[in-house]
Amino acid sequence: DNLWTNQGESGKDKYGSSKEFNNIDDDANGYIDDVHGYSFVQNNGTDLTDNHSHGTHIAGIIGARGTKSGESKGVCPNVSLMILKYYDPKVPNTNNLRNTVESIKYAVKMKDQLDKLAKAKGGPSVNMIINYSGGGTEFSQEEHDAVQLAGEHGILFVAAAGNEHSNSDEKGKHYYPADYGLTNIISVTAVNKTETTVLPSSNYGVRSVDLAAPGENIYSTVPGGGYNL
Repeated sequence: DNLWTNQGESGKDKYGSSKEFNNIDDDANGYIDDVHGYSFVQNNGTDLTDNHSHGTHIAGIIGARGTKSGESKGVCPNVSLMILKYYDPKVPNTNNLRNTVESIKYAVKMKDQLDKLAKAKGGPSVNMIINYSGGGTEFSQEEHDAVQLAGEHGILFVAAAGNEHSNSDEKGKHYYPADYGLTNIISVTAVNKTETTVLPSSNYGVRSVDLAAPGENIYSTVPGGGYNL
């Protein structure tokens, strides 16, 4: 229920036909049928299927409604979730870094578009946060610049500190994009449920890591409509 809906790709066109999934770039943003987001793996807006489960699990932690008995509730149950898919284990030869950069640029473009709509209605600018759970140990100037661009457009970038169990403060042990050192990045590591110990798999660092959050045995949504750890 909390999926973001692109107003430019929903509703009716001037002929009375539905704009959703009509194979037309109705809002002229360069992406066809990006009703709820976009898959940069399949290069379409119609198939946002999660074949990995991590994205659905994180989305539930962030914004599951939890309105019925027995349902999981996220930390921000009124959030609007724009789904930008950069990874799929069932699709071979996918350039995850390129897809990541394109996803960030898409978010920036849509932030500007949403701000214009809000301004036209006399409202405030849109608050947008990119939650990114991936990354790697190789520095990418293109990715760095994309995250920096997001910051210039008022987008906060929450990034996983990484799972190499290494001190990210040390030279040669950085994890990106969390360690780009940009002011709009919040790097988050994982701790146990008592919040006393960093998980054995998680990166740490006094200078490079900003926050620690529970990351062990978290119950949340999974593909197919269920819940699991």
